[in-house]
Amino acid sequence: MLMKEMNYVDYRAEVAKTHAMLLPVGAFEVWGPHLPVGADTLVAEDIAERVSKEIGWVVGPSVPVGYSESLFAPEGGTITVRPESLRNYLLDIVESLVETGVNRFCFIGPHLGNVSVITEIGTHLRRTKGVKCCLIDWWRFIQPLCKDVLKYEGRPAHAHAAEAGTSTFMYLRPDLVKTERFKDVGLLTNEYADIPTFTPFVEMYPEAHVGDPTPASAEKGEQIVTKAVERIVAFLIQWN
Repeated sequence: MLMKEMNYVDYRAEVAKTHAMLLPVGAFEVWGPHLPVGADTLVAEDIAERVSKEIGWVVGPSVPVGYSESLFAPEGGTITVRPESLRNYLLDIVESLVETGVNRFCFIGPHLGNVSVITEIGTHLRRTKGVKCCLIDWWRFIQPLCKDVLKYEGRPAHAHAAEAGTSTFMYLRPDLVKTERFKDVGLLTNEYADIPTFTPFVEMYPEAHVGDPTPASAEKGEQIVTKAVERIVAFLIQWN
């Protein structure tokens, strides 16, 4: 159930049943030459709708643009907002929804750059208003669920626009995947990967593509999405 498609009478009735809401928070950023720049937003919205169909939670307004400064490049493809702008905008949305009776939020947030902002908001709302929040950090969330599904294990499979991400899109939105552009670009080696240096991602990978998407398939994507949605639903059903 999408809030944007509901009249206020039906919205109030649905929220009164669960007092809960799913909020997709995405990003617009370069995702290699073969996947759409709105990848994170598209995944967040799709997964939120799938979960909604299972448990009856309303899907609130999606936030399509996030903090993607590390992937910003002058030639275009990435839109980024400042963390404080994202925080203020998202907090205003959530606080407005709290006034309508929502006291639990599940953020579906694939983009890593938004995690710290969502964490701050969730912590603040719990402390000040008693509102519960959880976060499905999609690309990290699916990693333990991909055992025996993907060809590669660990970072090679879950790198930006690699096997896991590409498989997900081949299942969810095959019309947006440019399979003729698949190529294995490998992984840079770094002896000191445990020490952050804040180097922009696009300086290391100009196309914001890491690893190998060639083993990806829609069948793998379906397994990933099915397992993930089942786990999210199981969690939300018992989360009071």
